[in-house]
Amino acid sequence: MSNLFSDPALLAGQNEFFVYCAVYVATIFIGNVSAFASFWVAPILSLGPWGIPRLILAIFLGNVSGDLLWYSLGRGLRDTRIGNFVMNRIPRHHEKFEELVQKNGVRWFFMTKLLYGSVPPIVFSLGWSKASFKKFFSTSVLATLAWLPILLGIAYGLIAGLTPLRTAAFFNRFWWVFLLGLALFLTAEYFAAKLLRKTLKSTFTARLHIDRNH
Repeated sequence: MSNLFSDPALLAGQNEFFVYCAVYVATIFIGNVSAFASFWVAPILSLGPWGIPRLILAIFLGNVSGDLLWYSLGRGLRDTRIGNFVMNRIPRHHEKFEELVQKNGVRWFFMTKLLYGSVPPIVFSLGWSKASFKKFFSTSVLATLAWLPILLGIAYGLIAGLTPLRTAAFFNRFWWVFLLGLALFLTAEYFAAKLLRKTLKSTFTARLHIDRNH
């Protein structure tokens, strides 16, 4: 097999701890993209018999840590000058927004866990509105446990589907296939997230309209 694959596999086998740390940090900031990419390339890396379980653990911890980061940021900014400025500028909208987040935020959080780019603003809003940390954390853990098998299944399903094509020519183009798969994954997530954000915006706008009529 070409050096394109043997070199990364060799490096990963000699620096497993670094691989898991890199996956953990990447998952904190880019979430599902890191998870999908890690599961996709895992079969060509020499991570040993415990490689996949450790990879899953690194992704799980990174995802929960990312949620904690955004929640803490939202909660911390609320009582700062920036937070006071926002609350004073739009007091009516702010109150309705917090009411909606308190009522539906955790449910939205669970629903958007698979959608790239949708989780940070919702988790930030949960922290900003001072939603229950215990409820937020338990939802983060449960949602992550729910979507990890889905991402793993998608990645390995694609790999299994491409097994008959695993010729030398295919391996020489493996990274192009990977980039194409990642692009399709991101495109699907983008449109799903866009649809969800539109739905949430409509819900919030409708709630404000009802309150104004009363």
